[in-house]
Amino acid sequence: MSMTTRRSRKKRVIVLGVGNLLLRDDGVGIHAVRKLATMNLPPEVEVVDGGTAGLGLLSYFEEADMVVLIDCLDAGTSPGTIYRIPVAELDLDHAREAVSLHEMQLRDVLVLAKRLGKLPPAVVYGVQPAAIAWGTELSPEVADVLPRLADLVKSDVLSWLNKEDLF
Repeated sequence: MSMTTRRSRKKRVIVLGVGNLLLRDDGVGIHAVRKLATMNLPPEVEVVDGGTAGLGLLSYFEEADMVVLIDCLDAGTSPGTIYRIPVAELDLDHAREAVSLHEMQLRDVLVLAKRLGKLPPAVVYGVQPAAIAWGTELSPEVADVLPRLADLVKSDVLSWLNKEDLF
């Protein structure tokens, strides 16, 4: 797609929440997109429950000018800590060995999207979990930061949409 074509149409941002709702804080990405879906977002923004789709997430990268990913991120810090990581800062040139299509992690999907030339500008929002165990409720620490997380994502999305050029 030429730059002229990209500028002549509206930008499309996909906010993709991923994780497993049955594993408490692992489902924070899903809870976050559910919260975002209730907020007043412009029509150029599509909020998607990506669940545990793995490879199925690739099509969203093809369709977007910008992708925001929200997931649980265990960095060993205080539960509820929110991270914002531009995907351009991640080392996506080295894939894990022997990846199973049934066990693709978010990083594997990003590596594949980059190798296929289908990775638009993207940012990952991660939340440090307190509890990854059977259950559908978020831990209090993660539940408490959910409104702030949604506000941060919304603010980022609106900033990107108001820029003259994302690229």
